[in-house]
Amino acid sequence: MASKNSSTCSTEIINVEDDETQIPLEHRRGAEGGDSSETPRKRKKKSNKYEAFSPEEKAWLEKYRTWESQTRKILNRTYSKLLDDLSQPHAQKEIQYLKKRLISLQEKTSLDPICIGFPGQTGAGKTSLLNAILGKKLFLPVSGNSVCTSCVVRVNTSSAEQYEATVHLLSDDEWKEEMNNLVAVLSENGDDEDEDDECVKDAIKKLHAIYGKGVEKTREALIKAKPQVSIPPRRILSIETPEAEKLSKKLDPYIRVQDEGGNRLWPLIKYVEVTVPGSDILPEGITFLDIPGTGDFNKKRDEMWKQSINSCSVIWIISGIVRVQGDKIQARLLNDSITAFRAGNCVDFAMVVTKSDVIKLDEYRSERKNKNGPVENEHDAILERNQDVKSKKERSIKEKLQKQLPPDSEVLNKEHKWVYTVSAQEFWEPKHLSQEETEIPELREYIKRLYLKEKKKLVTNYVTAVLSIHKLAKNLGSKPQFEDQVFRKSGVEEWMIKYIDSLDTDLQTCFDKINQSLCEGVKNAEKSYRRIVNLLTKAEGYRGYHKTLKAVCLKDGVYASKSFARIDFNESLAKPIYDEIGVMFENIFRTQKPTRANLWYHLEMFKDDVENKIRQIGKDNSLPNDNSKGEIFLQETNVNLQKLKKEILQRKSGIYQSLCVSIQSDLKPHYKEASEVKGHGAYESMKKILMKGIEKEVTNKMFEKAQSNMERQFCELKRDILLNLKENISIVFKLVFLQQEPFAVHLADIENECRKIQEIYNKLQNDH
Repeated sequence: MASKNSSTCSTEIINVEDDETQIPLEHRRGAEGGDSSETPRKRKKKSNKYEAFSPEEKAWLEKYRTWESQTRKILNRTYSKLLDDLSQPHAQKEIQYLKKRLISLQEKTSLDPICIGFPGQTGAGKTSLLNAILGKKLFLPVSGNSVCTSCVVRVNTSSAEQYEATVHLLSDDEWKEEMNNLVAVLSENGDDEDEDDECVKDAIKKLHAIYGKGVEKTREALIKAKPQVSIPPRRILSIETPEAEKLSKKLDPYIRVQDEGGNRLWPLIKYVEVTVPGSDILPEGITFLDIPGTGDFNKKRDEMWKQSINSCSVIWIISGIVRVQGDKIQARLLNDSITAFRAGNCVDFAMVVTKSDVIKLDEYRSERKNKNGPVENEHDAILERNQDVKSKKERSIKEKLQKQLPPDSEVLNKEHKWVYTVSAQEFWEPKHLSQEETEIPELREYIKRLYLKEKKKLVTNYVTAVLSIHKLAKNLGSKPQFEDQVFRKSGVEEWMIKYIDSLDTDLQTCFDKINQSLCEGVKNAEKSYRRIVNLLTKAEGYRGYHKTLKAVCLKDGVYASKSFARIDFNESLAKPIYDEIGVMFENIFRTQKPTRANLWYHLEMFKDDVENKIRQIGKDNSLPNDNSKGEIFLQETNVNLQKLKKEILQRKSGIYQSLCVSIQSDLKPHYKEASEVKGHGAYESMKKILMKGIEKEVTNKMFEKAQSNMERQFCELKRDILLNLKENISIVFKLVFLQQEPFAVHLADIENECRKIQEIYNKLQNDH
């Protein structure tokens, strides 16, 4: 029977939608397409969407928005004209290629997500900082004295007219899996029955929230028990309101743990997505990810935690001023950020030290050493202390990065700050610091610079791709020309295919270097695994650690513990290998300053050599300098290479994580066996099972198998790169240089559309 509170919950549901299996990677609301059905109010909102920027920047953004909007309208007209011609049954793959390209360009969003991640512990001040950056003091509920849930909160800036929130719940199967694990933690009589143990407290709290305090905590009883909360059948709750403060109040029960009364759905929450209406402080198209701590006990939430870290363009590690020195979780988050930079989408990261206004003046004065002159007041003391914090943390971050990244890595040589010291409290209620000194305006400026850079790049690339496909489609409907015959007889297609075949050796050279490092890493892992396991299972001074160890085993070697930070046996065992391959892995995929050890270097060489070859053929055959067909071929080839680069970057995270995945797979039977241990001496028994199991798998070449798994993925990547190049080169060559008869298709006239796109493209080039 549902409680009174559950009925309150149901009144907050505006609508219910289908659930999704993962956090959406794109937020498409507000994509600019020039919809003619817009109301005057919406058009007014769009005209003011760049209020956050200077007049010069605003004019620039409006210009680019106009060009993009015009391009989309032209593309839509072109697609409508060509749809019937391109949708013939049994169409050749070249015709299918044209259609797919047109559709993908239609569906492309105005701006790829610019995700800024805020990883940090509960109470570090993440939400207060985010509210200050958004300029909305009472927007997202802050933790205060309550404990926040460990789900990811995704905040999107958009052109919506209302504040919106969507609460995604675990599916029935996902909750049952977690319930079984919670029961397993509780259903034993181990060495320590202390209910103050973190795992026990957490399990009891979750089960009480869903089933009530009187429920018997056995699997059989819980399966039969009726939840004491109202759970929407499709596992999604939607909230809409015109005011930020109202959304905050409605969202509060879902973000914070409710100990007594209130909404008790929090154990079921997978993630929360919030949409902020148009702002005069930040542009639309920015996504902030409030990433809690170092993961979660629930498998699905933990997967999303990892996914969120890897999806971030920028990571700001959040730490309170009182914990900034020597905090283990902070060190762990820095390691995670380095991994995201190496294997995910991250291009920059920094540390943001919150609550920087907190200081006890008398204590600070007595602790000052080797300072010139006295500090007269809190203002001077705060600024002096904050500068010291910045210097020390920046030095330690750089030292760590220099060990793990190439020396010429762009992030190591960046011009902007490594460490910010901020105060949301002083930002809203100045007492000792000016708004500028809180450094929150500086973070806003960083976001705007990032947005400007990305917007310019994406609009330019988008218009270029649209122009290229228009030229290709227009060419297909044209009459054969002299240059068609020239290029078909030149042997250039065969030359390009042979060149691609030769890339096999070049790409393999990149991977051979990391394979050597993998071999060294495996040797190091085989030497050190006993010491690593002893460290992982050592729990002197910690009561109840056997239940934490049980939780680790229940989660296949990974557990986000509040007391012991994130525990990951698989990653720790793989660490000697990662330490050995780290710099080499970064070199292979880095997008700046490519060398021969880098994939982009060889792809760029291919692009340049093809360009030179095409132009040389034109010159040798006295073709016009603009050589229109050759330029069409080169432009479309470049567009395809950009797409290929993006696909490669999307795969690098899976390749990087393959070591941990392989080790975890081999150890799963032993984790399962250890998780089933109960009774007196459980802790020692679990340790023995784990050590024996790891010994067995090491003997069975566990580390070598992990190495082979990564090498196999590199081989598959190389194979797919070569296949992609060959297929697209062949298709585009046929579309550009062969007559239309083989395709048995006569396309509608798009001369006018092509001319207009060319005009927009020319304006973009002149603007650069």
